[in-house]
Amino acid sequence: MNDLSATDRCVKCGLCLPHCPTFALTGNEADSPRGRISLMQALGKNDLQWSPGLFLHLDRCLHCGACEAMCPSRVPFGRLMDTARAVIEPRRKRSLMNRLVRNTGLWLVTSPAGIRVLGKLLVVYQKTGLQSLLGWVPLLPATARRLNRLLPVMQPAGTKEAPINSSYRRRPASNSLKPLDSGIRQNDGKRINQSFPDKHRGEVGLFGSCMGSTFDQLTLSAARQLLQRLGYRVSSPARHACCGALHQHNGAPNTARQLADMIPGIFSDRNTPILVTASGCTAHLLDYKTLYPDTPAATFAERVSDIMHFLLESGRGDMQFAEPEQKVAVYIPCTHRNNLKQHQDVMDVLKWIPGPEPVLINPDGGCCGAAGSYMLSQPELSERLSNPVVERILESGAGLVLTTNIGCSIQLQAALKQRAAAVEVLHPVVLLERLLYVVP
Repeated sequence: MNDLSATDRCVKCGLCLPHCPTFALTGNEADSPRGRISLMQALGKNDLQWSPGLFLHLDRCLHCGACEAMCPSRVPFGRLMDTARAVIEPRRKRSLMNRLVRNTGLWLVTSPAGIRVLGKLLVVYQKTGLQSLLGWVPLLPATARRLNRLLPVMQPAGTKEAPINSSYRRRPASNSLKPLDSGIRQNDGKRINQSFPDKHRGEVGLFGSCMGSTFDQLTLSAARQLLQRLGYRVSSPARHACCGALHQHNGAPNTARQLADMIPGIFSDRNTPILVTASGCTAHLLDYKTLYPDTPAATFAERVSDIMHFLLESGRGDMQFAEPEQKVAVYIPCTHRNNLKQHQDVMDVLKWIPGPEPVLINPDGGCCGAAGSYMLSQPELSERLSNPVVERILESGAGLVLTTNIGCSIQLQAALKQRAAAVEVLHPVVLLERLLYVVP
């Protein structure tokens, strides 16, 4: 389980260094993939002292996959980093408060009960004015200050807050399009939304994820509408689902495995595609095939697909779209580029929308600093990484920014809000659904 032998594949060529975001910031060899591989090799041989420096340099890794994507020796760096963090976690001397905050945080965002509690707490926190008040506290710890800034864009499920740019009006579609027949029924304990034209193309499952189902209902609703328009019956699990990525990348592989074992039972056992709107979740679910071979979780992974990839393969059908009223930019998350390697799918689907081609903010890669829990655990580096991305967004003149991962969306929304920039950050499916012609 704690095998670090694959570090021997690294030939220390240094080709990874220019691609590592943290090495670019600090210039410290220990913050580079090559330096971290050396630390892992020492870990495997028990040939080092357990020091704060060791924890710091391993913690600073974004797990962005940029080094692994270009490594000529195919070093499985992401897997090795997960293993290293699992090895060092028991050796950490965390304070009681640190342990409490960490464990409570993971429970809040990944368990059904925690999600419900978190949603209620956020509503109280915002409505009582505590959020605004704490924003003025000068001695608030960096992580707390950053979380406070992120919370305004983390709207709980059911919030009906209008988007920043809400000037879109639905255009009437041509007479050739069929009206949608909407309805909801129960089938084998699953919530089924029926809304599709005469041609039925089968059933698909929509993976809500722990964060998405709580804070990104807008994206899930838009994905459902587009799939129904294409003729698919969309099912969503009645139970909560968490892929376990946060635990896997934060030194808790046993909990990640328990969550993975639960996933197949949450969804229908029929061989229907499972579509995911968050690229980070998609990447981890697909990784089940390597992490848990010959298990139901690995079999489940065979059904998983990113929503943009599925839309491209399905084709636009008879869907017609209006031209957006604002300039559109696209930020490709690290997981979509380096793990899924499907970033071109996003751009190809967006070609369905008439008008100028969207501006790609990071054509050569680059991380915004969100990286799951990284935006909270490493607030200084996270903010330094987001600043140039936000600068490029502002320079582009775009009024809309599209990205396919909820962490990147939260990070960019908070950074843009801090600069008082009236730029809306959306998943591509939200813009597609927003511009879709409908029958009057």
